[in-house]
Amino acid sequence: MRYAERRSMSLRGVLIVLVAVGVLAALGMYWNQHDIERVMRDGYGTTGKITSAEVVSTRFPFVFDGFWPRYVDENLSIGLQWIGKDGVQRERKGIAVSAAYAARITVGNQLKLLTVPIQAVDDDSSLPVIVEDIDDHLSHIRSTSRFMAAGAGICAVMLVLVIGWQAWSARRSGPGSAAIAAGSRRPFPFILGILAAVMLPFGGYMLVTSYFEQSTLKEILDHGDEATADITRAYGEVNKAGDAPSYLVTLAWTDKSGQQQSYGPTHISPAFWRQITRNGVQTVRQTRIRYLSGRPDARPLIVDDAAEAQYQNSFGVKGGAVFLVFGLILAAVTAFRYRARPGAA
Repeated sequence: MRYAERRSMSLRGVLIVLVAVGVLAALGMYWNQHDIERVMRDGYGTTGKITSAEVVSTRFPFVFDGFWPRYVDENLSIGLQWIGKDGVQRERKGIAVSAAYAARITVGNQLKLLTVPIQAVDDDSSLPVIVEDIDDHLSHIRSTSRFMAAGAGICAVMLVLVIGWQAWSARRSGPGSAAIAAGSRRPFPFILGILAAVMLPFGGYMLVTSYFEQSTLKEILDHGDEATADITRAYGEVNKAGDAPSYLVTLAWTDKSGQQQSYGPTHISPAFWRQITRNGVQTVRQTRIRYLSGRPDARPLIVDDAAEAQYQNSFGVKGGAVFLVFGLILAAVTAFRYRARPGAA
């Protein structure tokens, strides 16, 4: 029984740490967004030269700007050099750039030393903002902030459940019954239980969403309307320097009722990327699509890239099924290890 209590106390401590980290990370993201918006509002426009780049590890997401460590919320940070309004040359490092912008300024492991438009404030605490990357970077910050807040909320709910379970177990055992409880049941395997609790909903969500997307794709192929869509944006994202980029497009079209519709960003295959670009520059501005009328949330099908959509949906269904089965196995093992011992009185 004491072993189970120690394990539950250890789990409670881990959950407390995760809640604290999630809350602090979400607050940090909020203040980062606030600083970027302040520089865009109060700063001045100029040009800056990219002087360096540094890949940021998820294990240690910090870079040093002089002697001070700086948290970086992206996978790549750069150094910028510019002339301030006071005529003084300034240089700052640890400026995070989005995965989409990283694909624009890198070729493999090589950095393009470009001159780019920036917004800056001449003080020692504010980082300059790359104007061309403002939308993608802020979008990443907001999504990461929501993820951190949601993770902290889930951990907080689990913490409340653990504390409630501990209180219930203490009242249920009561004085003099600890030996009986210890002899009748094995300690609850918390690690296996947590893994099962994570795998089951994740696998189920992945399986269900991919299945519905697969069904939507079949409906589009059978009953969808065809249109010519404008490719309003085509870009690549690099999550790690040297890795092959993933490619995305945003689409806009007029449906059969005359209404303007848009969708994206949505992933495309490398083969389709090569069809619409030359040397990384978009050359094709339109493509044929099939869509469902009255379903603006349904992902349209790019006719020339249909195989990629079918592959993604099939991969999602199979991957979700694997996670779900693995979660069920972990849940069964958890229940087996916590079952009553044979012959217990």
